[in-house]
Amino acid sequence: MSMELIRKHRFVGILRHIPGELALKTVKAMYDGGIRIFEVTFDPSYPEAAQGTGDTIRLLRDNFGPEVSIGCGTAVDVHYAKIAAKSGAEFIVSPCSDPEVIRYTKDQGLISIPGAYTPTEIQQAYRWGADIVKIFPILPDGLPYLKNVISPLSHIPFMVTGGINPTTVRSFLDTGAVAVAAGATIATRDLALAGDFETIRLNAQWHIEKIA
Repeated sequence: MSMELIRKHRFVGILRHIPGELALKTVKAMYDGGIRIFEVTFDPSYPEAAQGTGDTIRLLRDNFGPEVSIGCGTAVDVHYAKIAAKSGAEFIVSPCSDPEVIRYTKDQGLISIPGAYTPTEIQQAYRWGADIVKIFPILPDGLPYLKNVISPLSHIPFMVTGGINPTTVRSFLDTGAVAVAAGATIATRDLALAGDFETIRLNAQWHIEKIA
């Protein structure tokens, strides 16, 4: 995946706790709603399930073309980053900044997107080699903080996760964010288990329409 693809589409759809074939159907619905970049998250509470997440990433990579990018989320250490890379992930997202994860990601030729919140954390992640810094967590009312913190750090490409919904997506992008990411407002495990892929498609469409 290239930075150009991120800058073009500017939106990342997140899948949490949606495995295998359900993930395939969920991504298809999100794709039909206009999303082209997808993040499949690990669950560090259940490390034994990590390889299953890798299998889901591989399944998605095998079933979608080059216009779709698949990456991983919640890679809290190198162990998760390695599983993701071997499964075909094109970018590695973390909720925190770990120099070993960043270094491994870059060594594999993948895009590094670690999480940070304060100005010091954001700058440090960028110095360690992050391609994009995920400013996290940002709540729906966190726009003033985001504007204040990014103003002196405008040289650092950043992404916003948290607080993104059809009402806020445009405002957060207008801060200069390279992209925003959302999951719970689009595709939940309950919707996937219920087979309500039309609602997932509509949720994706409502977000993407605000960007267009």
